[in-house]
Amino acid sequence: MASQFRHHHRVTYSDCTMGNHVYHARYLDILEAARGEFFRAAGVPLASLHELNLFFPVVESHLHHEATARYDDELIIEVVVTELDQQKIAFAYGISNTRSQIILSGLTRHICIGPDGKPRPMPPEFYNKLNLAFTGKLAAPAAPTPRAPKMPS
Repeated sequence: MASQFRHHHRVTYSDCTMGNHVYHARYLDILEAARGEFFRAAGVPLASLHELNLFFPVVESHLHHEATARYDDELIIEVVVTELDQQKIAFAYGISNTRSQIILSGLTRHICIGPDGKPRPMPPEFYNKLNLAFTGKLAAPAAPTPRAPKMPS
């Protein structure tokens, strides 16, 4: 069973349009901040992976907007790993406000790449920390998929 991670975000003036609602593309930034905190909480800050020349670009994203968030709203972002193997990781997200109103649901998929842009396996320590921290158990790494997703050109 996947464990849920929570991150809080206060909507800033710069997040909003002149109509006082969060601009649609800013939700991707909010999800990225939550994802960064997720990795940090797992004991593997993304900066430490960058030092190893490993990167996790988004290769797919979907957002479903259900309501609007406005300036100074406190948002609760819930993050769950939905797919994990040595070369990829996927997340599901839910954003709600403190009144329990659902604002947005979404997902992102990422692949592990090196500086050359080619897929690489995650280090086993990283893979195991993710499993241990967020599923409660160590998992044997799955065999890499024979074909990694194509990177946009």
